Amino acid sequence: MSGLGIGIDTGGTCTDAVIYRFEDKEILASTKTHTTHDDLARGIRRALERLPKDLAQQAEVVALSTTLATNACVENKGGRAKVAMFGAHRENVEHYGSDYGFERGDGILFVDSKTRPSGKIVEMPDWDDFAAEVKDYFKDCDAAGVVEMYANKTGGVLENRAREIIKEAFDIPVVCGNELFAEKNIIKRGANTLLNARLISIIEEFTEAVRKSLKDLGIKAPFVIVRSDGSLMSEKFAKTHPIETLLCGPVASVKGAVELAGDMDSMVIDIGGTTTDIALVKNHQPKNADGGVRIGRWNTFVKGLFVDTFGLGGDSGVTFDDDYRIILEDQRVIPLCMTAHRYPAVLDTLEKIAKKTAPTRNPKDDIFLGEKVIAESAGYSDLEKRIATALLDHPMSLEELSIACGQSILHTHLERLVRESVIIRCGIT
Repeated sequence: MSGLGIGIDTGGTCTDAVIYRFEDKEILASTKTHTTHDDLARGIRRALERLPKDLAQQAEVVALSTTLATNACVENKGGRAKVAMFGAHRENVEHYGSDYGFERGDGILFVDSKTRPSGKIVEMPDWDDFAAEVKDYFKDCDAAGVVEMYANKTGGVLENRAREIIKEAFDIPVVCGNELFAEKNIIKRGANTLLNARLISIIEEFTEAVRKSLKDLGIKAPFVIVRSDGSLMSEKFAKTHPIETLLCGPVASVKGAVELAGDMDSMVIDIGGTTTDIALVKNHQPKNADGGVRIGRWNTFVKGLFVDTFGLGGDSGVTFDDDYRIILEDQRVIPLCMTAHRYPAVLDTLEKIAKKTAPTRNPKDDIFLGEKVIAESAGYSDLEKRIATALLDHPMSLEELSIACGQSILHTHLERLVRESVIIRCGIT
């Protein structure tokens, strides 16, 4: 046995890979490259290619961590998902939902049913009505979630039936809240289920990229993923429970720092491209979070280490407010220097903007770049597809984009594309 392992961490800005020898806790090789959001496999493969090939192919296990899910929470991004809630009162969800992560505009389908605390269902949903509503309500979703009142007592009988109906209509993942968490709070379960559904596409893209990269390089070692509490989980579990990857990147940093530094009491600060993460270590043990971890707007049931994560990193956008005071954004943008290095033609656009008489943060001064191909994807308008196609490998200002699309493009036309990481803003960081 070689006693070697490979570690891969994919963040919002960089992807790192190391070869580690377990016997003497020695890092034999390490490499860093840019994360390629348009094709994660390209950046991961590039990182692995820079490791010594003979050592990489001796690896017995590959351990993965990522901040992609964490960053999605901080930046309020993710796949398109909606949730159906059985037996929940609309007014309660609207009043208290923001405490757990719901925001106005989140897709929630309220379905009438009545279940007693004992688990006895006294009023079944109208399944014919539900099946009819599903066809329109979830038609533009990448994933869906379902939760029911007192699912811990019913065994999730309504959730299971709802999942069957949605799956009959659409070939998308459907998350049942009772399979994630057993806690009673239906509003918090609903928010957690919605979040889990939104993260499915992110983690699925990541694991598939790792699988492809390992295969391309002839690395046959199985891979596991770091969980929020520092333990490990399988690829299969992570794909259905992506919410359990929250903070797994920072957690891996903390566990690694504790293992390598050996300090009994310390503070671990990890500053990345998108977020800064702070954790505390007492008596050589990372401190656990009280209750579930909270990340961005989401208050979760996920058990994990205590990590304070906030949107501040090397690629945080720098803008001005109305009084020309500098503002640091919580969203990652591509630095203009990197954009200009990769696409020299953008210098002409920047020169035009630089000739303005005063510094502004007017949306028309933004430069956008496409990150994903959506020409064949369902759920996007023709205009959104034209915008995404025009911006692929062609960073443009709104004015230039309007000319390319043959109509006036407003900032509101781009909001969903930015939120779903189809395009990204380029700016000062």
